[in-house]
Amino acid sequence: MADHDFLHTVIRKGGRVQLACLFCDLNRRMTQKGFTLIELVMIIVLIGIVALFVAPRLPSITATRGGAFTDKLKADIRYAQTLAMTENRRYRVFVNTAPGPNPGYAVMNDANGNTVWGDPGEVARDPAGSGNLSVVLDAGEYAGITVAPAVTLEFDSFGRPTLGGGTILTISPAGTTVTVTDRTGAVN
Repeated sequence: MADHDFLHTVIRKGGRVQLACLFCDLNRRMTQKGFTLIELVMIIVLIGIVALFVAPRLPSITATRGGAFTDKLKADIRYAQTLAMTENRRYRVFVNTAPGPNPGYAVMNDANGNTVWGDPGEVARDPAGSGNLSVVLDAGEYAGITVAPAVTLEFDSFGRPTLGGGTILTISPAGTTVTVTDRTGAVN
């Protein structure tokens, strides 16, 4: 017999005597592996209830991309400003205006001095990868993202804006803004 004999009880069933033990029966059930159907259904119901309350609080993917794009736009405007100072020539950021993409923006200079911006070799190289620094919006990885208003920002060799200073760009759907301060060219 087991070391817990005091838990055993004798049960009479139809003339037969059986030995029953709650501890032994519980132990037998504990050694079985897996979940019952009721346990699985309860877990699924609980997950559904949690998802019902949590899902509306999650930001949309497009809004999250919009926030990340805001940081990229600030960095690219600062990059144009840095290029203007280090190369001692004017650089422009065309936002939703030619010769840049619409919708989108591009960073360019007028290296040959012919007053035509964006000739071959005049589009800034993208510091984050290969190719030109020209971003097309509302397509591909920037689907659903727009910038307003259409503006041309120009920085001189001191990093000051000579065109577009004081501009406030609004990024949708994130609802964030990028401000280029008038006299200093600070990008916030």
